[in-house]
Amino acid sequence: MSILFAAAAEVLKFETAVLLLVIAGLLILAKIVSDLRAEVRSLRAGGVPAPKPSEPVSVPVAASAPVPTETSGEIPADVYAAIVSAVHFTLGDTHQIVSVSPAESLMWSREGRRSIFRSHNFR
Repeated sequence: MSILFAAAAEVLKFETAVLLLVIAGLLILAKIVSDLRAEVRSLRAGGVPAPKPSEPVSVPVAASAPVPTETSGEIPADVYAAIVSAVHFTLGDTHQIVSVSPAESLMWSREGRRSIFRSHNFR
C-alpha cells in the first residue's frame, strides 16, 4: 500500500510542477502583452495617431527618385515602373538603377524547377 501512495505522490509532484510551469508561462505572456499595450498607448498619445481603416495610407515619395531615361524595348513600361519603385522604396535615394534587362538564360527557372523536384518524395 505504501508503494501505491509513493507512486501517487510522485504523480502529484509531476503534475504540480507542470502546473506551476504553465502558470509561470502565462504570467510571462501576460506581462509581455501588457507591455505591448502600454507601448501602443504611448505611441498613440505621442502625436502619431493610428490610421483608420477607411482612410487611405499615403507614403511621401521623394521627387528626386532616380529614374533611368533609357528603357529596354523588351520590358513593358509598367513592369519597369514597378522595378524602379521597388528599388527606390527598399533602398532609398542613395541607390540608382543603371540598367534593366531580361535574363539571357533560363538558369533561374531551371533552379526553381530543380528545387521543386527535390522537395518531392519519389517512390
